[in-house]
Amino acid sequence: MGLLTGLAEKIALFWKRRYGGFKFRLVDFNCLGYLSLIGLLLFIFHEKVENWAFYFILHGVLIVSILETVRAGEKNPQRKLLWIMRTFYPVVVILFGWGELDALVPMVFGNYWATDSIIRLDKLVFRVHPTLWFQGIYRPWLDELMTFFYSGYYLFMPVVILPLYLKGRREETFAAFSMATFTYFSNYCLFYLFPTLAPNMTETLSGLNNNHYTGYFFAEVTRLIQANGAVRGGTFPSSHISAVLVWSLVALRYERVIGYFLMPMAFGVAFSTVYLGYHHAADPFFGFIWGAICYPIALRLLKLRKEEPLSLASEKLRPNDLYSMI
Repeated sequence: MGLLTGLAEKIALFWKRRYGGFKFRLVDFNCLGYLSLIGLLLFIFHEKVENWAFYFILHGVLIVSILETVRAGEKNPQRKLLWIMRTFYPVVVILFGWGELDALVPMVFGNYWATDSIIRLDKLVFRVHPTLWFQGIYRPWLDELMTFFYSGYYLFMPVVILPLYLKGRREETFAAFSMATFTYFSNYCLFYLFPTLAPNMTETLSGLNNNHYTGYFFAEVTRLIQANGAVRGGTFPSSHISAVLVWSLVALRYERVIGYFLMPMAFGVAFSTVYLGYHHAADPFFGFIWGAICYPIALRLLKLRKEEPLSLASEKLRPNDLYSMI
């Protein structure tokens, strides 16, 4: 016990000396916490993961890289490149967390045990397999519309973040990333708890698949995305849908006009994931629920940490202050 206490004291002292004078925000703790959690799970359940040591070391490297990126950016905010890296590094962590799911999701249970349960739930609610039923109404123009919605998911992040950043609204940019990363990483954790294969990766359903969507330009874009970005196990609940809901709500809070455009787009994305056979119907449904849970929690955390700019602005202009200005 004394050895552990001494080690903890040394770590705390090192942290204070190296990082104590710099501002770490909720987005930073989201990224560091998620990478640390998955690293711990890897250490415990590594027998089911090939080359687990590589992933474990990579997590450590990323954690140190984040710490140094935050330190460098906060120490030199006037240096544009360092500040860009300090602001946008969460994008790398989001993509990294998604990419490693294929290899790491089975590490806890060793299989995709939730798949059959989700298929049965779809059948119970709809009396058919929705992804197979949609194949009967495939039309080139409708397929193109659905693939437009599906590929549109990848615009949500830049459409929300870039206007905030380019307008110099730093605190809103960090707040947006904080709420988004909280949603993404908590959703990723659910993938480990409820490992589920997508319909097009499930033998039960793919074997019954007798039709494929066609379309034109956006259909080809979607096939390219699926060929290079699809992972096994990243299905329930849909992180795509949790994310688009939260990005839409963030936009409504900080860039309302953009939010008005994104909110209906979010429902189009949700519908398209099932139509195209990339998600069970339960996935986007529970994805919306999870996004609706994550947004207020993350917003509350931001307010508690005094990192939510609108709340801070309203606190500066309390009724008594306004009265005294009249």
